[in-house]
Amino acid sequence: MDTLSVEIEKLIAAGWITAGVLASPVFFILFDLWAGIRKARERGEKITSNGLRQTFAKTARYYNALLALLIIDAIQMAGFWYMNVYYGHNIPVFPFLTLLGAIGVGIIEVKSIFEKADDKMKQQASDVALLAGELAKHKSDPSELAKAIVEYMHKTPDYEKD
Repeated sequence: MDTLSVEIEKLIAAGWITAGVLASPVFFILFDLWAGIRKARERGEKITSNGLRQTFAKTARYYNALLALLIIDAIQMAGFWYMNVYYGHNIPVFPFLTLLGAIGVGIIEVKSIFEKADDKMKQQASDVALLAGELAKHKSDPSELAKAIVEYMHKTPDYEKD
């Protein structure tokens, strides 16, 4: 097998590795979505399309960054491949930046899977404490008591504003 065939084989392998690296964030995002739905059900929350829209927006932001890194990697991979084939260098043809970006996405999503429920539970406890304070202020006036409850029920929780 000649040198050019070996180098083309390495380039094809790098392409498959790149495809795998680019596919991996989808799995992390889906795991986070699944965990979010499961935790919302455990809390008895209504599942709305808002969370799904946020997931799509987050996916677009991640892939905007990953595609920019991929372009930089494509340039460096082409340069390294050229140097390997025509100048006899042995520089690895590998999507280093795209891999680092995908690892970053994975870390963010794993962190999100573990902390999101705790943050929501803390925020909900804080909201209930604020409601209890409002109820205590208006315990002698039933109309103000009802008003405080209605305001609480119509308030959008902070953790849903993201």
